[in-house]
Amino acid sequence: MDSKPLLSEYFARLPNSPDAFPFFYRRLVGLRFPIEVAEILEMRYLCHQAIDQTGCDDREYEWGEFAASRMADMEHVGVQKPNHRERLSRLLRLLKDYYALHKAGSAAAEDELRQALADNRFAQERSRSYGKVAGIAALVATLSSMLLSPPAVLTQGIAVLFAYLSLDSFYSLSVLRREERRLNGQLSEVLRRRVRTVNWRAVVRQTGAILGYTAPVGGEAFRLEQEHELPDLIEANGS
Repeated sequence: MDSKPLLSEYFARLPNSPDAFPFFYRRLVGLRFPIEVAEILEMRYLCHQAIDQTGCDDREYEWGEFAASRMADMEHVGVQKPNHRERLSRLLRLLKDYYALHKAGSAAAEDELRQALADNRFAQERSRSYGKVAGIAALVATLSSMLLSPPAVLTQGIAVLFAYLSLDSFYSLSVLRREERRLNGQLSEVLRRRVRTVNWRAVVRQTGAILGYTAPVGGEAFRLEQEHELPDLIEANGS
């Protein structure tokens, strides 16, 4: 049984959490039809709600080549009706905005982590240098104390102090190395999750099928859990 969140759950999170876009996108393009009727009806409800809330804006100049390409994609997958194309275009524009937010957030997170790694490496070099200098100073103080007769208490105290500082520096170095591994893990996760390019034709094909504007590759949009429910289920083709 698939334990991952449903596509509708990822979609519902997008307005407040654009970092959910990679999960939504990969789930969307990897969706295999038919799917459960409850899931597709929930997705249709959320999509139509989002489309109605976005409405028409004044950013047509931002579409340009993107809009023309998406219209070609709709033609390719078989979205024919003008009102279907208009509503699907609004949804694609919304997804494009979420993708832009995801890219910006991912780039900012990468920059922050790379800066933290640079600071960490600088701190490691400093701790390593301090540890070596303190270690040498402790050795010199120890030898000086041994050569004195009787041994000077002050020199012994200085040797102990430098030995402590050396050990503390190398302990800090081990802590910094663990932190570096943690930061590298976070950076790898950010890069792994990032959606570098969007297959918009696949997005058009999948969202068009979900909305009932075109037939999915599987032939049917959803599967019925119980045959006796058939008379009560009507596929909504959108308004």
